[in-house]
Amino acid sequence: MGKNESFDFRQDRRAWLKTSAAAFGSVVLPVPAISASLGEAAPAVAAAESTGRFFTAQQQALVEELAETIIPADSHSGGAKSAKVADYIEQVVGTSANEGEKGLWKEGLRLIDLMSRHHAGKSFVDSSSEERVAVLTILSSHADLTDLPEIQFFHELKRLTVRGYYTSKIGIHDDQQYKGNVIQPGDYAGYDAT
Repeated sequence: MGKNESFDFRQDRRAWLKTSAAAFGSVVLPVPAISASLGEAAPAVAAAESTGRFFTAQQQALVEELAETIIPADSHSGGAKSAKVADYIEQVVGTSANEGEKGLWKEGLRLIDLMSRHHAGKSFVDSSSEERVAVLTILSSHADLTDLPEIQFFHELKRLTVRGYYTSKIGIHDDQQYKGNVIQPGDYAGYDAT
């Protein structure tokens, strides 16, 4: 489902928003009400707030799967889950003073899950790795539509996933094989401006 003449993201978006409105009553329901209709009951939201966490357990699981889809484990190093990228994102977003950023994350997670339900017939967390990649490929193929909240969210998701991964021990040492400040044997070539 790449960006081509037969796939109009905005038209498709209207379809899955309309479908979700029919299923959940209204597109304009507040985020907590829609979250509750997606299986995140009000007690889950209250529990997240009472423990000092920004994301509910369901949202945290969704962030984990999104990050792992972006940077999966391979034979060379662990992926975003092993690097605890979702915990990093929880800390960054949860401690942010920017309410707009926090709102973008809550709304973005909701929209990605609705999009997955439309395209795969199930939540993003319950989807296969191929179905997850297909959803993120659609977003990536339409990255220029920055007026849409799910695209804005996708940009932030990628940015924090990469930052969280490459500032972790797994990202720095296992993936990048950074050895630290060590003496490099041989001649130092230095910078040649010519």
